[in-house]
Amino acid sequence: MNCMIKFNLTILLLTISIIVNAQFKVNGKVIDSESQKPLEGISIFLSHTTNGTITNIKGDFQLDHLKPGKYELVATSLNYEDNIFSIQIGQTNEPITIRLTPTANQLKEVVVESYDENGWDRWGESFSSYFIGTPELAKNCFFKNPEVLKFKFGANSNKLRAFTNEKLIFENNELGYRIIYLLSKFEIDFNNNTFSFKGYPLFEELKSNKAKQIAEWNKARAETYKGSLRHFIRSLYNNSFIKDGFEVRTVMNVSKEEIARVKELNKGGFNNLNKDSLDYYNKVRNIGFEETKVTFDPLIPRDMLVSTATESNAKTFYFKNSLQVLNLNKKIPNEYAKTLPVYRGNEFIRTDLSLRTNSPIFIYANGDFYNGLELLTDGYWAWSEKVCTMLPSDFVPTK
Repeated sequence: MNCMIKFNLTILLLTISIIVNAQFKVNGKVIDSESQKPLEGISIFLSHTTNGTITNIKGDFQLDHLKPGKYELVATSLNYEDNIFSIQIGQTNEPITIRLTPTANQLKEVVVESYDENGWDRWGESFSSYFIGTPELAKNCFFKNPEVLKFKFGANSNKLRAFTNEKLIFENNELGYRIIYLLSKFEIDFNNNTFSFKGYPLFEELKSNKAKQIAEWNKARAETYKGSLRHFIRSLYNNSFIKDGFEVRTVMNVSKEEIARVKELNKGGFNNLNKDSLDYYNKVRNIGFEETKVTFDPLIPRDMLVSTATESNAKTFYFKNSLQVLNLNKKIPNEYAKTLPVYRGNEFIRTDLSLRTNSPIFIYANGDFYNGLELLTDGYWAWSEKVCTMLPSDFVPTK
């Protein structure tokens, strides 16, 4: 009896091991949509990964060593329209045929509208700060081809847009990556002080024959990953966010008028209030200098944030109102503390999350998430989640 149990258990563990360590591949062909001829030299990659290749003379490509999940497959070339679509790895993956449409070698968006001829001189600092990272954060991350970027500022809307038909190239000597970035959207709304972007990066590891340099890159990657948005999404998916040091609470915006009202009521004392109301009034009364939010004490359990999704390998991340995410394993960096109205260098990092249109977000085991423009961040991640701190989805910190 005991032997049978051990035997079955061994088989079960072997099966689990095979499933966990299973790797997959994607292969296919790229052809011209008009001539139907195969295309050589087309760049094929999975967005946010280190996995990319180029089609051969027959137009064929293959990406190996893939883990299950949802990815965005990108086919791009200077003389063709980009083709980007989602694929599921881990299901039955038949060969893919990608058809690319020829395009004139010019910036389509510029053809139909004007742009600022001195755009980089005027807007380069804003682009770098919002997209690449502040000077202190991105001191070792270099934008190699800023000349390909075009800017357009709308005086009526007070919005700045950036666009290009060429890939942006960054060299991040801090984390040891070269990033080839296909920019889809970049917009700063100065009226609402919001920034949104969308794009498709391919990561290439920088090479070094110095063990010290490699160790420094690995250390910097692990420290950058700790407490990051990708770390949080992975911990939500794997139900490990408490073990990983994350705490989630409800946060509420409070207007200056409401603060004044509560402080006026306080003069007569908060009488005849239930516990929840008294807690709220006390928090508003004691709100800090230039603060406009109150955070409630009870922790929100993971099961109230994450549920199963109909899509394979995905989970649904959804919440009402706003959340505050705290990580107890990472303190505020000095560079970030200097940007705050009141210096708080000894606090743990924290970020407020809200949903732009109250729609759910779909998360995956590698930390990727879809419907990403729906997620609004305010606080540490709004400052830290930039190109200079970007890690590929296939990055796993070593223990």
